[in-house]
This record gives sequence, C-alpha cells and structure tokens, in this order.
Amino acid sequence: MFKNSHTPIDHDPNHAYEILNPAGAANIILICEHASNYIPPEYHNLGLDMACLNKHIAWDIGMAQLTRQLSARLNAPAIMAKFSRLLIDPNREEDHKTLIPKVSDGIIIPENQTLSHKEIKGRKDRFYHAFHDRAEILVRDKIQSGQVPLICGMHSFTPRMNGHDRPWQAGMLWNKDPRLAMALINHLTARGYNVGDNQPYSGRDLFFTMNRHGHDHGAPHVTIEIRQDEVDSPEGVDLWADILADDLRKIARDAHLRTIKKY
Repeated sequence: MFKNSHTPIDHDPNHAYEILNPAGAANIILICEHASNYIPPEYHNLGLDMACLNKHIAWDIGMAQLTRQLSARLNAPAIMAKFSRLLIDPNREEDHKTLIPKVSDGIIIPENQTLSHKEIKGRKDRFYHAFHDRAEILVRDKIQSGQVPLICGMHSFTPRMNGHDRPWQAGMLWNKDPRLAMALINHLTARGYNVGDNQPYSGRDLFFTMNRHGHDHGAPHVTIEIRQDEVDSPEGVDLWADILADDLRKIARDAHLRTIKKY
C-alpha cells in the first residue's frame, strides 16, 4: 500500500503543484487536487502524527501514481497538487466551511482550529490560488489551440464509510454536463465493473474544480472516483491505468464530446 506521496511527487517548496507533460497532444487534461499528503515543515504536520497523514483525510491514496501513468500513456497534460487537503482543500469553494477543515472523519486537526484571517489568506495564496491559476492556464491553452479538452478530475474513495461497505469499484461524478461521465460509465459497465452514477458522492455537491475548469469553459468534464482498494498497490494502479487509458482514447474520438456546450 502507498504510505506517503514523497516519492511520486517532487516537493519543491516554491510551488503548490507539479505539471506533467504540459505540451501533451491529447485533448485530455488530468487534474488531481488530492495527490499528496505533504505538509511543509513550518506547519508542524498540523499537530497530527504520520498515521493520520497516511489516511484518506490527508490525500487520495493511489491517485498520484495513477495520474502520472495516465498522463504518460495518453500524452496528456496533468496537474497534481503538492500539498495535503488538510492544509486547504482545492476542491472546495473559497468560502466553503470545510475549505480548511477543523475536523475530518472524526479526527480533530489541531493547527486548523483558530486561524487568523492573515493565516487563511496565506494558505489561499500559496496553495489554493496557485494551484487553480495554473490549472486554468492548462485548460485555456488547450482550448486556444483549437481543441476541446476532456477535463478529468482524479480521486479515490474509501471502501467503507460510516460502517457501510461501498460496492462501487468506481464512480463518475457530474453536475450539469453528463457527457463524459455517461461515456465512462458505459465503457466501464461493459467491462463488468460496478460503476456509480454520482456515487459514492454527488457531483451536485462537492464539484468545485470541475465546475471551474470544465463547466465554466463548456468543456466535457467528470470527476473520476476509484475505490482505494483498487489502486492501493502498483498492480492495481497498472490495471486501472490500462483500463482508463484505453477507454479515454476511444471516448476522446467521439465527435459529440469535441464540442463546447454551455449548460
């Protein structure tokens, strides 16, 4: 099982993100907001031990590795956050109550309890805005080149939540534009996978990144959620990289998805 993100992501303290394959020719862009559980030393692990930071509350297990493989196989640009969602969560509106979580899955985050406006602004500027500003450049560059990119958010989810097993091996989240989500659901279902349609979460709730970088441009977009026990090993990542690379190549050739569509 992947214990931390220090190997797959190079932590340059001057940047909040890592760009993969920025000149990639595919009309696909991968965005991984929860790729890392890294917290810079000056934040003192937010008062948590590494056992907590290796849990889902700090990052999306397996997604840095899967995003990296897909970017290479598809020749697609990708952006991965290089900071933990516990510092600040890129997949939240700027005024969302869990943008900087005080509690996550019942675990209290000590250093997030009493932040000043200055401290909150500092995290927004250093991590949140830096990440989204660079993601916006990736999308605009692709559109200005004459392509309509498929915007794919890369996430993973826990096998159990609140005492209940989650049967879906993958889930596709969408809000107003179902095009890419439905295409992936159809392809994966045909392979025999149990795929959630807006499960285990709904894209009508926590969907900020795709709303900003997909919906606002009229580009097809989806949040891809893979159950963590499917991608918590190199073998699992290899398998899902094979599957998603094959399906996304086919889907990207669909003329229906090569159009800007405002909803």
